[in-house]
Amino acid sequence: MGAEHKPSRLLVLCVDRDDDIGVKAKVNTPIIGRDNCIEAAKKLAIADPEEADANAIFAAAKLYDELLSKKNECEVAIIAGSYEGGVVADQKLRTELMKVMGEFNANGVVLVSDGYEDREVLPILMNTVPVISIRRVVIKHSERVEESYAVLGRYFRMLFTDPRYSKFSLGIPGLLFLAIGLLSIFNLIQLAIQVVSIVLGIVLITWGFDLFKYIASVRHMKKMSSYIRFFSVIATLLVISVAFYQGLHFSIGKETIPLFLSSFIERSLPLIWVGLSIYLGYSLIFHLIRKSIKIWRTILALVILAFLYIPLLEFSQILINPGKNPLTLVSQLLLGLGATSIVAIIAYRYIRSHKKVAEGV
Repeated sequence: MGAEHKPSRLLVLCVDRDDDIGVKAKVNTPIIGRDNCIEAAKKLAIADPEEADANAIFAAAKLYDELLSKKNECEVAIIAGSYEGGVVADQKLRTELMKVMGEFNANGVVLVSDGYEDREVLPILMNTVPVISIRRVVIKHSERVEESYAVLGRYFRMLFTDPRYSKFSLGIPGLLFLAIGLLSIFNLIQLAIQVVSIVLGIVLITWGFDLFKYIASVRHMKKMSSYIRFFSVIATLLVISVAFYQGLHFSIGKETIPLFLSSFIERSLPLIWVGLSIYLGYSLIFHLIRKSIKIWRTILALVILAFLYIPLLEFSQILINPGKNPLTLVSQLLLGLGATSIVAIIAYRYIRSHKKVAEGV
């Protein structure tokens, strides 16, 4: 039998799918060449000494030296995805891989990885060039119990300090606790339990079945979203129309304008809020799937909607009974103003940091 064919031009490739090298070390990719890769790894290691991607880059350089010593024609390179992850990261990886292939037209790729995202990266590479080998880099740790606790502590710190994880480990539980606390102020603890159960159920189902990734991968998503938007608009108009009809039906004939307004608000407000929530709920899901910063505008609208409901009902009672103490209404409005301001500040800081990351500042 003849000798097995071996690719004549090998590319040793290190892949940073979440672009830690760009976000932390402020290094632009793709990076081609041993010296350039070593320099990038040093910058990343200085920016974050515990970053596993730095070790993977050094391992790629070492493997490049080994292949070169065996008379292989080879090159080493780094490509990076995006901090946002998902489809955006994969598209950027493919674009950068094509740039590298334009500089060094390899017949085969040796992937150097920490083993965490091999499944996501391999299809992108194999559609362009054959992957002939995978070198997984595992950082060695001491077997002592103290070292194990140190490693665990590192990952716990990531849950609370890294924005990619803290929004799930802190943000969602924080919103649930906030909902329970606010609803309990108005003696709506039963409603609080129901709201938290529904939200928690939706979150767990979405993560458990990976629904967002499935929806994002569906082709012609833009066309599908137009049908969903059409349905949400029609549903919103129908519900609000019923709300106005019932409000007018039970209010016409009241002796005075205050009684008319009070009856109308009390009868129509719940359905009007349901209709508006349907439309805003669609917008929330749509922007979440697209990972658009416009999601914060929808969240702010939902917060305003939630905190105006009780004050409007209180206002309708004051119309009936002018002697009613207005301090309850004022306190509810101030509480809503405070919550809205907090959400607005969080949204502003998030959008500002997101722009800085995108601009590489």
